[in-house]
Amino acid sequence: MFPILDIDPQNLQLQNHILVDVREPHELQGPEGQIEGSLLAPLGEKLVRFLNTADPALSYLFICRAGVRSRQACAIAQTYGFFE
Repeated sequence: MFPILDIDPQNLQLQNHILVDVREPHELQGPEGQIEGSLLAPLGEKLVRFLNTADPALSYLFICRAGVRSRQACAIAQTYGFFE
């Protein structure tokens, strides 16, 4: 497995990446909102459904508010064959 990398949002380049937001829908109403073009797949059943249909050959960036859930999403994605 590859190590999970933390990426500073100011240094983020979105070209060639699919952005997957793992926050809950109610969190998108707050000051952070949702990044335009990102997909919503909260941790749990919705993330699993996404991973079952997503192409592991593509490049994904998982995001949340503080990094804890996005790190969990990356670890789960690795068990589905992503980031190999």
